[in-house]
Amino acid sequence: MIAFLAAAVGLISDESPRDWLVNDRLFAKEIEVAAKRHGLDPQLVRSVVFQESRFDPFTRGSKGEYGLMQVLPSGSVTDWARLNRKKVPSGDELTSPELNLEIGCWFLARAMRRYEKYSQKTVLALAMYNAGIRRAEKWKPATKDGDVVSRIDIKSTRRYITQVMKRYHRYLAK
Repeated sequence: MIAFLAAAVGLISDESPRDWLVNDRLFAKEIEVAAKRHGLDPQLVRSVVFQESRFDPFTRGSKGEYGLMQVLPSGSVTDWARLNRKKVPSGDELTSPELNLEIGCWFLARAMRRYEKYSQKTVLALAMYNAGIRRAEKWKPATKDGDVVSRIDIKSTRRYITQVMKRYHRYLAK
């Protein structure tokens, strides 16, 4: 009976109590605009933002990542700037939700296009987003409809992808 009541009020979950307090509707318009500009589902981007930063534009990652989508100056930011013939933005500039979402969505869309022939293209794109292209290529299945998650040998990346996909399916069901 106690387990039933706890589940009914949301006390049993794969989320931390901190996650229950996150306002996942923040930056909804900015997410929608950036996602659509790059051909992405806004709910997928929203799921990535939740996992990366819990919607805090000032979040800094342990490897130097910035903002809502935790873009990396030495990686996706530099690539985005070079291909768009722009100056590499400063760390302060990367806390701008619009710019951060632009770069993060650009990179995620690039990954989605790279793996578009795979049935699990979203999983492969998330693997590339989280762990880099070399690792994603290593985890790519031999067949276009093969499983990806079971091939991932980094526990944190497996968990990242699982969490993003759970949230994505939850958002799609609403």
